[in-house]
Amino acid sequence: MFAKLKNFILKDLTGENEAARVAFIVRINSLLMCSYFIMWIIGFSYEGRWRNVVSCGLCLYAFGTAVWLTYRNKVKAARYIYNAVLVCWMTAFVMQWGWDCGIQHFVFVLLALIFVSSYTSDSVKFLGCLVIFALRMFLYIWQIIYDPFEILSDRITYIFQMFNIVYIFTSMIIVLYFFTRDKMATEAKLARYNQKLRAVAGQDPLTKLPNREKIYAYIDEKIRSKTLENGMCVAMGDIDFFKKVNDTYGHDAGDEVLRAVAGVFKEYMVEHGSVARWGGEEFLFIFVNENLDTAGSEVFELLGKVRALPIEWNGETLKITMTFGVADVNIAPGDGDNENVIADNVREAITAADQKLYMGKKGGRNTVMI
Repeated sequence: MFAKLKNFILKDLTGENEAARVAFIVRINSLLMCSYFIMWIIGFSYEGRWRNVVSCGLCLYAFGTAVWLTYRNKVKAARYIYNAVLVCWMTAFVMQWGWDCGIQHFVFVLLALIFVSSYTSDSVKFLGCLVIFALRMFLYIWQIIYDPFEILSDRITYIFQMFNIVYIFTSMIIVLYFFTRDKMATEAKLARYNQKLRAVAGQDPLTKLPNREKIYAYIDEKIRSKTLENGMCVAMGDIDFFKKVNDTYGHDAGDEVLRAVAGVFKEYMVEHGSVARWGGEEFLFIFVNENLDTAGSEVFELLGKVRALPIEWNGETLKITMTFGVADVNIAPGDGDNENVIADNVREAITAADQKLYMGKKGGRNTVMI
């Protein structure tokens, strides 16, 4: 039973858009007011107040119509009906029974709905607030100047107050709960989306390795940590005869080679530092807290993995070799506090590694120059 009621209320509101949220707020509040007037119809019928039964019945019909309109994608019309009936009903009941009935406090529900169920401009919203303020002041001044048409007994007054307090609080809780829930969900979604954007912005789309900007930030972070007791080294690696692969097998084959070697690099460098795609078929390796001898030895090991890497393409096995240049980063005490010094030292090390790479290319490729 509860599941059916929930499905009925949430019908057509599974989409993650603003219109669905507004429809839900209007629908749930209209349903709440329907239950409110059903209770009063029962109470007034028991008291024999048939005129009040008729007026409550008309309000019930109007709020029921508002609910029906939300299922017909006419949320704006439903919202207008909800607001208009609430204003008319409050005005009529305060005039009839006076201020003590507490019905006038429903203006706060109207105030909340202006901001959470309307996407008009701020000026229109503030104009609506002024109208609600004017209504509240009008009802207050009216009850000061004029006596109510009917004086309620204390018992009826208490019942009025209790009913109105319960429904006003319930309505406000529903409006604010679903509004804040959606806002929090939206903010969480935006946070995840921004995180994803930052990850994509710092990532090479083909190899999924960090790009230049991301690797520079990584180097800066490691140097600033001041935990590099054994220093830092960089290595520049270039795939040998990569143009020949593209010319012979096509650029798709070249992309597959880049992805394959990137996978090897990423797996190997997890324990040693990081690797980035520098551009084209060049890759930059960062060896954290390692001296030049250790980093050079590991690059030789990495070259062996590349040599042994079988890359299948259209029934053929492509064999790849690389040439590497390795250099250490000059890190002196206090360098971690100077951004310009860090950048200069890193650039010098990358330039040195690139020069050694060029020497390796001239010397025959498929080697490591330290």
